Amino acid sequence: MLTNMAPRSTPRLIVYAGLAAVIVFWGLNAVVMKAAFTDWNPLGFTGLRFLAMVPLAIGIARMRGDSLRIERRDLPTLLVCACCGYGVYQYFYVLGLAHTTAFASALLSSLAPVFTLMLAVALGDERSRTGRWIGAVIALFGVAVFEGAFAGRASIRLGDALTLVGAVIFAGYNVFAGRLLPRYSPTALIAITLTLGAVMIVPGGIWGLAHQDFTRLTPTDWFLMLYSIVFPMVIGFQLWSWGISKIGAGATSIFNFGVPVVAGFAGVAFLSMPVMRYEILGAAICIAGMAAAQFLARFSLTTLWTQLVLPAER
Repeated sequence: MLTNMAPRSTPRLIVYAGLAAVIVFWGLNAVVMKAAFTDWNPLGFTGLRFLAMVPLAIGIARMRGDSLRIERRDLPTLLVCACCGYGVYQYFYVLGLAHTTAFASALLSSLAPVFTLMLAVALGDERSRTGRWIGAVIALFGVAVFEGAFAGRASIRLGDALTLVGAVIFAGYNVFAGRLLPRYSPTALIAITLTLGAVMIVPGGIWGLAHQDFTRLTPTDWFLMLYSIVFPMVIGFQLWSWGISKIGAGATSIFNFGVPVVAGFAGVAFLSMPVMRYEILGAAICIAGMAAAQFLARFSLTTLWTQLVLPAER
């Protein structure tokens, strides 16, 4: 398995290369799915995609020797995770992507960590230092710029609104999954919640397939489906977990800021996606804010102020 591909002394350059590949896979996936929706019904595409992903996720967990046994006390939390991570989230993400650009979808989806911070603090799961809040505010300001609030085009697209709601919902997965990880391995948790979430996706998938014109599908359309199954999920998540095991979750998460960048360039290159100057500026501010939230997580303005003021008072 990928987590055992290399010894503990794996050079950081190799780890960084693997994580960079993940960012390319995930960034391209937004473009691939956007292209697929030209001929695929979005919900039908998602339904078939998840039906294929479930046995793969379970197979990976089994190959790793992870137990898929569910403790009864965890079932409500697992259902919430399945709902927020897959079942309900995918409806908002997929329909949002169908009504906006791949660039906007990737950027707004990447705000999930900001909403995770807010939800975790609201639920009392963690305390956040001031530095992270500053980064979060900058990121949200970047979204306002991206949506044209300061360019005379202050209107949010339907797809953008759906994607933002999806990012808020996915924050629930991050928070509640954190409560389960002490008892479940990451691979097992993905397999269990993915399976439960697929059950929620199937009704929409059936409706989508009932409205799918299969005569329009070409070998390219099926290849796009295959890419969306194999590279982001089977390869991407395994490499991501491997990266976390080598350099830690904090250092690994920084790479996630590259996803909207890859999606933006790929969207322009492969979909002739129009990008306005204010969108580029807003995206840059948003990514900078998310990066600041990551790097300033250890700082508290109250503590810094106390350290600066008290010596002067003495």
